[in-house]
Amino acid sequence: MAASDSGASAKADGAGTSTDALAAFAAQAVKIPAGPAPDAKAAVAYALGWTVGEALTWATFGNTRHLEEAPPGLGDDAERWKLLINQITFRCAQLHAHLKDAGAGLDLSGQFQESVGLHDGPPPPRQDGQAAAQGEAEPVSKLHTGILETLSSVEQPLGKAYLLGYEMKQMCATPAVNEKITVKTSVEQFSGQLHTLLIALASKLPSNAAHAADNSLRLWRASVRIVTESPEDLLRQGRNGREVLAGDVAGKDGLRLSDYIAAADSVTGKLRETARQVARRFWVWLVVVLAVAAAGIGLIAWGTHGALGAGIAGLIAAFGLTWKGIGEFFGRAAAQGEEQLWDAEIDWAIAHRFTTLSKCPNKKQIKQSAELKNDQPMQEDLRTP
Repeated sequence: MAASDSGASAKADGAGTSTDALAAFAAQAVKIPAGPAPDAKAAVAYALGWTVGEALTWATFGNTRHLEEAPPGLGDDAERWKLLINQITFRCAQLHAHLKDAGAGLDLSGQFQESVGLHDGPPPPRQDGQAAAQGEAEPVSKLHTGILETLSSVEQPLGKAYLLGYEMKQMCATPAVNEKITVKTSVEQFSGQLHTLLIALASKLPSNAAHAADNSLRLWRASVRIVTESPEDLLRQGRNGREVLAGDVAGKDGLRLSDYIAAADSVTGKLRETARQVARRFWVWLVVVLAVAAAGIGLIAWGTHGALGAGIAGLIAAFGLTWKGIGEFFGRAAAQGEEQLWDAEIDWAIAHRFTTLSKCPNKKQIKQSAELKNDQPMQEDLRTP
């Protein structure tokens, strides 16, 4: 009995059998590892930054061309201004409560009171492109600075999310209210910082939102280097991006069956191309791997008994490995690689669906563009319908 127990223990502690590798690989390869959960407060901070940006643009330039169409019954400027300030106040209150619950030591109580004080009335209208006199937009500017300083001091991701919303609104709204600033100038000016913020917040904002918005921004930056887009189109683009980044709609909501089919086809093509490149670069090792695989199949077919099987098992165990561990490692790698490729394709599918380029350059313009001469991937992305 003791000998039997000892043999069972040795078997459990040993390398196992080669069939364990196949079983472990299959078990792990079907598992899609869960990523970090998005932070709902980051979406609120983004929406607050966007709304404060709307108010400051209105206060600075005295017109409402950058705003969405007013809801029924809120046609005059006084009512629209009140609605805008109410949105700011509500989101300030949400983040203030979060900071208080977290015991951060700093909160948005002062900014909440400042936002309530902005209800007095809308900024006076001014001539096209004429900025406010010094001090007229100061209350909104002070509110913006206070919110940004507080959030950045207490929770940097929330500060970045707020700044992302504010800067994105400025990029989209400036050409509509200031004729001296072109769409190309505005996109070029803001796109670098927006890209940095989107990448930093990719795991905090709603799923697929940040990367899809970044892809859309890349499409815009490439397009405006070739053709001229209108301020109205840039405003629509900003609103589409805001809906996804603020969590009002899910990025995948706009996708169609054809988008998923195209994404699957693209993933398959990339896997094939990757396999060809690996085969060309590492053909010697590939031959070795195939030989080992053939030997493994033979071992599975005839079992690992005998001197050869015992020798392989002993070698694996000598390195502190097991057949099951090897299978799990490659299975996890396969699952993770497939997930990353799939997510990247879905991000691009979402970007193409909500990108509003009414004058997207044609194939000839793209091919002749000096700006995109050495950027083959972006040329292909611009051609994708």
